[in-house]
Amino acid sequence: MKRCLLLILVLSLLVSGFLTGCGAGLQTFSKHDISFKVANSLRLEEYTFNIHEQTLRKGSTSYDEGMVMSTEKNFILIWLTAVPKFTPEEIRFSILSTPDTFQSASRTFQAKITGDLTTQRIADFEVTFADMQFTQPGWKATGITAVWYCPTSQRMMQLILIHKQPEREMKRFIRSFSCTPHD
Repeated sequence: MKRCLLLILVLSLLVSGFLTGCGAGLQTFSKHDISFKVANSLRLEEYTFNIHEQTLRKGSTSYDEGMVMSTEKNFILIWLTAVPKFTPEEIRFSILSTPDTFQSASRTFQAKITGDLTTQRIADFEVTFADMQFTQPGWKATGITAVWYCPTSQRMMQLILIHKQPEREMKRFIRSFSCTPHD
């Protein structure tokens, strides 16, 4: 439960500036035995957090916990060492509580789950995900949130993605994703 609360804390700090879609060409992120490909148009930044102090700051990530986010805030990947792995109830709670963390103080920015939770095998991972809708006056965007476990590195991953075709882009991302044991 503490892990879910940390994910909520981290996500609650990310409340505005979302864009939709991504450009052509891919870049590779590879650090801490995590590797994935995203659009070249995304300017990725690392954030570190301390689970005990529940703090988040821009800077180098660690093997055990970290976050990579685009400066446009339409791509967020969070990882957290999870031994043992999250239970199905914790995964469900993490996904269903994600929209609550995006509520702005003025209540003009809204996020909600717009479909059922789905679990599918994508590449080598069992992924649970749900579609999302983001809105503010005069603007709306589709998105998705997904959670999966990396058994070789014993880390939970959570992806939050805003995209014109969120499920297709999430699957493309996870197919490019790998995690390997820490030496």
